[in-house]
Amino acid sequence: SRGGVCARGQASVLSLYDADRARGPSAAGKPVSWSELDAAVVAKLGATSASGAAIRLVLPWVVGPSAERAVAKFLAAYPTARTVRFEPASPRAAIADAHRATHGVRAVPAYRFDEAKVVASFAADFQGGWLSPVEHTRAHALARDAAAKRSMSRHFQLEAAFSLTGTNADRRFLLAPSDEAAALAALVRKLSQRSTHPAREQLAQAARKLGPSELPEAELDEVAEALHAAGPAGLVVAGSDRVAVQALANAANELVGAYGKTVRLDLAAPLDDKALSMGELLAELRTGKVGAVVFAGVNPVYAHPRGEELGALLAKTGLSVAASEWLDETAAVAGFHAAAHDALEDWGDAEPARGLLGLRQPAVRPLFDTRGTFESLLAWAGAKQPWYDFVRGRWSAEVFAGAGSFDAFWDASVQRGLAEVRPQPSPAAFDAAGVAMAVASLEPAGEGDELVLFAPVGVGDGTLANNGWLQELPDPITKATWGNYVLVPPARAAKEGITDGQVVTVSVGDHTVTRPALVQPGLHPRALGLALGNGRTHAGKVANGIGANAYALAAKSPSGLFARGVKLSVSGERREVAQTQTYASLEGRPHVHEATLDEFLVDPSAGAEGPAETRRSMWSGHVYSGHRWGMVVNLAACTGCSACVVACQAENNIAVVGEDEVRRRREMAWMRIDRYYAGPPENPAVVHQPMMCQHCENAPCETVCPVLATVHSSDGLNQQVYNRCVGTRYCANNCPTKVRRFNWFENEHPDALERMVLNPDVVVRSRGVMEKCSMCVQRIDEGKALARREGRAIADGEIRTACQQSCPAAAISFGDLNDAKSAVAKLAEDERNYRVLDELNVGPVVSYLTRIKNPGAKERT
Repeated sequence: SRGGVCARGQASVLSLYDADRARGPSAAGKPVSWSELDAAVVAKLGATSASGAAIRLVLPWVVGPSAERAVAKFLAAYPTARTVRFEPASPRAAIADAHRATHGVRAVPAYRFDEAKVVASFAADFQGGWLSPVEHTRAHALARDAAAKRSMSRHFQLEAAFSLTGTNADRRFLLAPSDEAAALAALVRKLSQRSTHPAREQLAQAARKLGPSELPEAELDEVAEALHAAGPAGLVVAGSDRVAVQALANAANELVGAYGKTVRLDLAAPLDDKALSMGELLAELRTGKVGAVVFAGVNPVYAHPRGEELGALLAKTGLSVAASEWLDETAAVAGFHAAAHDALEDWGDAEPARGLLGLRQPAVRPLFDTRGTFESLLAWAGAKQPWYDFVRGRWSAEVFAGAGSFDAFWDASVQRGLAEVRPQPSPAAFDAAGVAMAVASLEPAGEGDELVLFAPVGVGDGTLANNGWLQELPDPITKATWGNYVLVPPARAAKEGITDGQVVTVSVGDHTVTRPALVQPGLHPRALGLALGNGRTHAGKVANGIGANAYALAAKSPSGLFARGVKLSVSGERREVAQTQTYASLEGRPHVHEATLDEFLVDPSAGAEGPAETRRSMWSGHVYSGHRWGMVVNLAACTGCSACVVACQAENNIAVVGEDEVRRRREMAWMRIDRYYAGPPENPAVVHQPMMCQHCENAPCETVCPVLATVHSSDGLNQQVYNRCVGTRYCANNCPTKVRRFNWFENEHPDALERMVLNPDVVVRSRGVMEKCSMCVQRIDEGKALARREGRAIADGEIRTACQQSCPAAAISFGDLNDAKSAVAKLAEDERNYRVLDELNVGPVVSYLTRIKNPGAKERT
């Protein structure tokens, strides 16, 4: 992660203090003790195994090495048990199965975006939610650092609906989900023609089995030529959950020589090679073969396309147990519920790359009578022991190299949070026949309208849907909050008279979803879009009844990420969408400066308007004899992921106001990400711009406040004094960037548990005062105090704002502008630097760096 965090990671602390979490174990909905639950579960598991009936353990694909050892003990205790792996809205299983077909190892490789010169992404939202978005965002940003490298990677995105990654692409082409396989096959054929690979003819022949792609030849040629020129520095990734599509992506990577360079299969930890799929589990349940099912940290009754059928089948199964943090949809139909720890209450480990082990320790003691999921598995396997002892014992036996003291090694690993050991890569050789076998199983593409299903940046697959921070987080593309909406392409909306907020019904077979519509630029003309992760019924008071569950719409599709045979009907009803931004065009205004790589290399100030004019001011100016705090945002790195928005909310006790207040434009977020479209609505370009209080030198808010509730500090901050504010809102009326928020209501926190999430270093504001970004002044004061106690100067980078600390792309710099050697001072003098609305002479202390893209010669001509 290189220090970055995604929006969901930032918001996870709120889920820890969720009052709707399960408080203890239960059986048939009634509280029981752990000893009673364990005795009943062990007895039924033993009887099931003795009878020869199948036991199935359903769990995520990635749980960590120690958790896998606990799973192995459970399987050993019950000979009829097998694992079932489930991860909703994810291509992980398809990628692993494709590599088993093409390389003989069921694993997900490490994708090295930092080593790539050309990236061709087929609907893989690697900056939003694909596999490891924080890791990929930082690596991709490093490869696109034009100022440091004097070069940058080139990014093609081929997709049907705008993803976060698609908004940041150099070149974006519209591609229907059902056409992804044909387009990749066409790319493989074109790369085969340019390659000298021994298997090029065999791969081309396998690719010919698919029909032609609807993608224009010129676009395919452009992608193929760029990848061929990049050679081993080329990278092809796919977001599909179909094995054939992933196998074709493997073939493309093999033809350019990416394996060993941008695709590191040698760094991949192999996945469970004997696991069943959810489809196989459903088939077994239908025949009555399964006598017991244990769910460990998954919720397929909600998140599987056939979840309703699964729930009905579980009612006929002898034993069903769910281990989870909430009494969710799966736990609600299970006979027993083993209330689980939150990740922040539990020990655990991970192996994100072979040889690199992460170690997690609890941040707090368990808040309720809960138990770790895998400690429960150990108890049911007859190997009951504290989970800490189990994890520590495995590290002693399998990780510790034997040099020195294990206690010292363990303490150092806990302190660092990781340990590095010598990796033992498994051999893997490419087999072209595996591509042909995978392609042979592919279903015909089909015709007609399609529905794109995607996990949004906020609530994701729905696991954290009861998190108010994520529900109120504006989607980076639609800027909609609180629920999901049917996305309609502009041409179709105009033809059928559909406008934002018009209630429509999407039907796929017997399944329907009725939601308000949003006209979405950049959507494939015969596609509709709908976010997953909503429509929860057993999540809690925040999420229950919000949006609609879209998983079932893919019940008859070969993929869980799109559906075919879609019908759209329009009603006369309207329901206003809770959006935080409703105007999406810059209209030629220079808020965002842009330049191409070629222009930047010729002139580093390309895209800028030129030096600002010197203007007279009514203000006498400020003298900063000590520090002068400032911030620079690099638009060339910012992806719009919104991790900074949630970080700011968590750090500064910003209230969640709810869907109705957002509709009234009363959201309270101290910073926002503005999103603008440019170009034709069929496939426009997109820019993102973080916007927070600009801490202006000649601040208009300070001029008009009648009670001096907003004043300038001696170190350059625009301060908000809450106990002076009387709520005139004159300051908000005069703010040119509209970053001030008025607290209309007393946002109380009646639940003592939920109050624990509040930051004690930041005051909780009462009703009737103005709020805004403070540049995390509490962190500044803490840094000052520490340096003063230690008798030293503040080091550059020692004080970091919450938004800066979380940014996966390291796009935000903060520091002392009076320190000429500081990073922020150097960036403030960079030729790419500019300030928004500079013509107003308000003198923002927040500035931006020009956005640089690498479209290539095709677009320039």
